[in-house]
Amino acid sequence: MFSEPAYQWRDPAWRRAAEAWIRRHAARLGQPVRGHIGDVRFLPWSAVLRAPTGRGDLYFKACGASQAFEPALAVYLAAAQPDCMIPVLAADPARGRLLMPDGGALLTDAIREPDGPNHWRRVLALLAGVQQAMIPHAADLLALGLPDRRPLVLSGLLATLLERPNRLLIGRPGALTTDDVARLQTLTARVADLAAELAAAGPPDTYVHDDLHEDHIFARPEPGGAWHYTFFDYGDACLTHPFMQLVARPRFAPGRFGIEGDKIMDSLHEDYLLRWGSFVSLPALRRALSIALALGGIMRAATWINACGDQADDLSPELRGFYAQGVAFWLRQVRARVEGLDVT
Repeated sequence: MFSEPAYQWRDPAWRRAAEAWIRRHAARLGQPVRGHIGDVRFLPWSAVLRAPTGRGDLYFKACGASQAFEPALAVYLAAAQPDCMIPVLAADPARGRLLMPDGGALLTDAIREPDGPNHWRRVLALLAGVQQAMIPHAADLLALGLPDRRPLVLSGLLATLLERPNRLLIGRPGALTTDDVARLQTLTARVADLAAELAAAGPPDTYVHDDLHEDHIFARPEPGGAWHYTFFDYGDACLTHPFMQLVARPRFAPGRFGIEGDKIMDSLHEDYLLRWGSFVSLPALRRALSIALALGGIMRAATWINACGDQADDLSPELRGFYAQGVAFWLRQVRARVEGLDVT
């Protein structure tokens, strides 16, 4: 049982080895663990443990096969963008392990104030700066193992996904239907054309967090009313067109699970696009965004499938349902947005 990826974190031998690693590195840092190392999260793609010390909690993350690149990426980002990336206290990329400090309060807590749009305006401006700084390092990111989701690979990726009904859980509750798959297959040539247009339009491919939401950003108030933001949890990151980042809306957004626009999100998108004005004209940026939003669902569906597809039958019924619905949601968005582009 413990050889199955969905259950590996429950193996007592794995737990003993993980705790020994945490204690060894915590002692090296001068922060010896004091007390019980507790569970935070156990999922097929990763596990997180919390270790108490006299100087605050330490967080240990173990990454499964689909996120094996994360420790090396976390080290890279912390060195390249130390002002806004979580520090890495210890890492073992070969075994998918990393140790981090407690980053403080989440952006989720700050938004309760409520200041969601202004927080996200600042977050997206910060992210655009990171993405632009990472453009010259695209080859480095791929070498670290970051998944390649550049526009020109997306049509082939979509075709491959549609040929694997076992991974799509066709016919299961909430999953894609055979009709959904047939309609998506008719769009693969159009997806290829749009992907080529997006690749030619720019801006260049770069780092995309992919799973960016309020629970993956620390937010700390500073004197004078300013805020400091720190990104973490890079397990779904990839290399692709920067605007793909916007396909997943912030959790505060009124229409988070739909393709309809709203004034708040339109305003946030426009502010974000203005950060890219030195690359191409604003009308061209708007067109690029519309295509990125149409194709970004392929990226999101692939993330789900890479994390769970080979072990779907071993997942809990609840998580299997989330998986089936997640894949279906993103691929149906691809169809709706691509068809909408052709109408307009």
